[in-house]
Amino acid sequence: MGAGLRRIAILGVPIDNLSMDETIEAMDRMIDTDHFHQVATANVDFLMRAIGDDDLMDILHRCELVLPDGMPLVWASRFMGTPLKERVAGADLLPRLSELSQRKQRRMFLLGATEERSAAAAKWIATNYPGALIAGRYSPPFGSIEEMDHNYILEMIDAANVDILLVAFGNPKQEKWLAMHRGKLKVPLCIGVGASLDFLSGTHTRAPEWMQRAGLEWMHRLYKEPRRLGKRYTRNALGILRHLSLQMLAVSTQPRSAALSRISVFQEDQALVVTLVGQFTGGVVQEFEDILSQPTEESLALVLDLHLTTSIGADAMGILVDLSSKMRDHGNEIWLVGMRPSLRRLFRTAFLHKRLFRLAPKVSDALRRIDGLEPDKTPRSGPGLGPGRGPGIGPDVGAGPGNFLKEKLS
Repeated sequence: MGAGLRRIAILGVPIDNLSMDETIEAMDRMIDTDHFHQVATANVDFLMRAIGDDDLMDILHRCELVLPDGMPLVWASRFMGTPLKERVAGADLLPRLSELSQRKQRRMFLLGATEERSAAAAKWIATNYPGALIAGRYSPPFGSIEEMDHNYILEMIDAANVDILLVAFGNPKQEKWLAMHRGKLKVPLCIGVGASLDFLSGTHTRAPEWMQRAGLEWMHRLYKEPRRLGKRYTRNALGILRHLSLQMLAVSTQPRSAALSRISVFQEDQALVVTLVGQFTGGVVQEFEDILSQPTEESLALVLDLHLTTSIGADAMGILVDLSSKMRDHGNEIWLVGMRPSLRRLFRTAFLHKRLFRLAPKVSDALRRIDGLEPDKTPRSGPGLGPGRGPGIGPDVGAGPGNFLKEKLS
């Protein structure tokens, strides 16, 4: 994704820090790889649902891109000192993807919405981007994932030779459907687009641009659909007050060190031990990435010694979430050692405490447990810990942390 800040974590959800132009460039590169990539456009509703749904949270951790589709996420990132470049809304993304299809002959498939709305969206694309290629459309009957004819849908998509799959089932159904078929879909770019096809079809109208820029699009939608959206928006507002404010408070009240931040690293038997001194954010995160991008031996756990770490930024949490998810899928883990109370509070309010990491008071304790010399009573954190669990893909079981980070950054 290039140099600089790539990903932050908000309430446990990794959010990629890309502009709209950078997003389209990244997606175009994904198509060229011919490997499956899942993309989610996350707003506050996504975050609130993921807090109470471990499966959804696990899926978002494994998505190749999670885009900030909501101004509250951008505002929160600025407050925490790791600003996202801009909002990348699904409704704005679809016209750009249509332009990409027209320019480079990328084949798109529209899956979901009603037949009438899907047809109207396809007509809008054909009218505004005459060279865009709609390889197929299908609107499954309304129902649960269990009631769907999965083989029929997969065969239809496979026959269409698709480059871009746009799934409009709504969250979390679309994310779970894509994750369920991660190993079967022969499509390089798969995106959950929610109500974006409804906007293209003209069924729903978007707010004026000044309201979008001011982060007030939710107000326009609530005015248009009070019965459908009133309960959701109330839940989301309460969630922001209850959860997001606590993470922002925990980040802002961390002690700041005037001392020079630094990193040291050594290998001990089955683990790579990294000691982080001072503030773990900004340039230190880049240094951390550079260290772990070096080739490492297989089957290495990662131990982070945090007893001299004064603060951790949302950017550091973003890379830790990404790295932990990949390592857990293949039987390895990240250990957090010597966390002071302010860091424990931060991880707890960010919904990372006991979800993704193992905890130990000292490096020696973590190493004994990794080596099997001491019974490990540390609770495992979240689903998908063992090999073969969940929809993730990656290197063979036992790859070390450097291999995973190298894969992510390449």
